Amino acid sequence: MRKALIINEGFSNNLGDQAIRESMTQLLQDSGFSTDFAYFTNPGMQQLPAYGYLEAGIGAMAPASLSFARRVKLKLSGIYWIAQHYRHISNILKRQDYDLVVIGGGQLIESSGKDYPSRFAIAMYWWTKLAKKLTKAKICLIGVGIGTTFNPKETSFFSKALALADVIWVRDTFSQTTARVKFERVAVLTPDVAFYHGNNRVETNNGNRRALVGITSYNEVFAKYNEPGKTRLDYYHEWYSVVRKYTQQGLPVVLFYTTITDAAESIAFRDYLRQHHQLEVPVAKLHTVSDLQELYQSASDVYSGRMHALILAMKYRCNVDAYLISQKLKSFHEEYILSGNQCREYSIKIRETFNRCILHQDHENSVAYEHKTTHQI
Repeated sequence: MRKALIINEGFSNNLGDQAIRESMTQLLQDSGFSTDFAYFTNPGMQQLPAYGYLEAGIGAMAPASLSFARRVKLKLSGIYWIAQHYRHISNILKRQDYDLVVIGGGQLIESSGKDYPSRFAIAMYWWTKLAKKLTKAKICLIGVGIGTTFNPKETSFFSKALALADVIWVRDTFSQTTARVKFERVAVLTPDVAFYHGNNRVETNNGNRRALVGITSYNEVFAKYNEPGKTRLDYYHEWYSVVRKYTQQGLPVVLFYTTITDAAESIAFRDYLRQHHQLEVPVAKLHTVSDLQELYQSASDVYSGRMHALILAMKYRCNVDAYLISQKLKSFHEEYILSGNQCREYSIKIRETFNRCILHQDHENSVAYEHKTTHQI
């Protein structure tokens, strides 16, 4: 059996990243590969931790302060990162005779928004460089998203990494255009891998009427998209209008989250609704992707600023709406939510793309090699 190494953020505290890992594993195994997994930005982590989302509390909301020493370290982060992780990466790559190294999915081609390179840029460079050096595997970037702007160091890291990839497929037209214009690589366009479900059953409409509202961390929104002058109270008022819309429709509302920082924001937003609007809105208790899937089965509507929270909701036939805070979400809204297509169609498209770009290409290369050697004989 052929062997594949899957590399993404699937051991992070983001339930969307964990769902990507599950879908990618399913896709590879359905395609005849045995699979191993490696954590993209923290290769030393060997298993998914038991994250305490609500237990992390309000402390998760505080923005990190950067000391001078920390800023210096970030500017030299490429050196620090590989010094910390080189042994883990090399051991992983040498562990098996891999036929395929898959990096993705997720928004892995993303900027720090600062003058130092993002962890993603550093990790992408070193994983592709070492995979090319230490294995004979085909290197594939599958289901990745690409951000909007990059500092010079990130542009260099990503350009070198993408140049080493044998196959690149992206999940939206903006990413496809950016790959061509910014990094001079042709990328295949295919739906996000999280849509893939293989032979797993996707739920039909269950008749429940309940709205799930997933507020995104204010600090992340402000730090990345920096709408000047918007206070946390302004931000909460925006989200209150969403809650009120659903309550006016007669839908009970539950707050939910897919990350620790969003869980903390949900607790604070619940308190805001209680204090400023005399509304009692519960916060869901989630620990795993399975918990999130069970929650979707009890809902009719989902509103979120997290793309994969919306993708998973679509797989359970919920009506979804996005808080459009980023180009990623704007592209998703235009290409997936407004299209009205069913998740099954996206899942089939993902499998077809994999067969065409990975399996069929392997077959064509094999036939070409056999023809060449036979002719030489």
